Amino acid sequence: MSKVYTGSGRRFQEVQALPMDEESLQDIERRVMLQPHFLGEPLVTIADARDFPKVVDEASHDLVALDAMGRSVAVSLGIGIADVEADTHALQLAAHIRGLHSEDIGRICRSFIGRPANDVIRRAWEEKNIEISDESVELSSLLASIFERDAEDYVDLINADQRVIIAAEGFTSRLVEVISWLSGSGVNIIGLRYRKYLVNGQEVYFAEQVVPTVDPADDALEVKPSRSGSDSLEPWRVKGRAYHVEKVSPQIASHMNELLLKCKPYVFTVNWSHKHYFWVRGAKRNLRIRTYNRDRLEIGFYNISPPALREFLAQHELDDFEVGMVGGYGDSPFIGISADAQLDQRWDRMLAAWLGGCNQDNSLNENVGGV
Repeated sequence: MSKVYTGSGRRFQEVQALPMDEESLQDIERRVMLQPHFLGEPLVTIADARDFPKVVDEASHDLVALDAMGRSVAVSLGIGIADVEADTHALQLAAHIRGLHSEDIGRICRSFIGRPANDVIRRAWEEKNIEISDESVELSSLLASIFERDAEDYVDLINADQRVIIAAEGFTSRLVEVISWLSGSGVNIIGLRYRKYLVNGQEVYFAEQVVPTVDPADDALEVKPSRSGSDSLEPWRVKGRAYHVEKVSPQIASHMNELLLKCKPYVFTVNWSHKHYFWVRGAKRNLRIRTYNRDRLEIGFYNISPPALREFLAQHELDDFEVGMVGGYGDSPFIGISADAQLDQRWDRMLAAWLGGCNQDNSLNENVGGV
């Protein structure tokens, strides 16, 4: 038994780590179904292992969810120490889901909530006016209601990408290496470690991402009091990426995440320093990403003149983007990314040149000041 001092009540609370068993695992599964944010982000559970009898063991604790950008998420829940042989079947589930159309997933979702054990979920969805027919759940309606967006935002996003979450009490070094390698190879996979505690007589679960290590682009780097000196915190400092994802449409949020992924090899920090923009700081130069408009992501190239930026973009065959200025940002000419934009290989080359500082064009360098 340990004691933790809490500032809110200014007293010690007794905390005891509890062992996990099959009953505890079933409890976690129920919690994730009803409140998937236990896994660290907004999700909505739409299926379990019984919906995929030919893919995974029906007795396993595998779930399928959708995230705020319409991506399918294969979730593996387990007790004890997860290892490669027993705990990578979520990859097989994600691979199977990849071949399904949104209509297929809607029918699977209808089967899932039609079970008596899931009546609570079904009634909650019906109260939100989610479209549920005898055969299918309208997934765009479900996502729009859960995440408070417009249904048309999700028409082309549902299951456009797949993710994997492996949650366990611990991970062998072999599995850590596998997850890290897959993540570095482009597979959207994470490992979550969870613990069960007894806090003043109440059972509490706590989960945290342990592999791969959290990227600095994922969360706020600093948590500081507001300028007024009060104890309240500005939301963009607390939520980081999540704050900006909530501000824009799902398509634009997807572009923002894709852009950050492309920037990652050349970036040493991301600063969520303002409610309408954030900084991506590279080895030589910076980007200012603006999320003021819901349906448009604005990329500001710091400390360069508009003519020099046009020339730089033309070198990377991106001269079809209009360069403009935004009021209040006189040091950063911007280009805009709309929902139908394609961040192809031209962007990889351009970002490497800009953030990595490897572009040797003299006219550009003359117009780029210090960081």
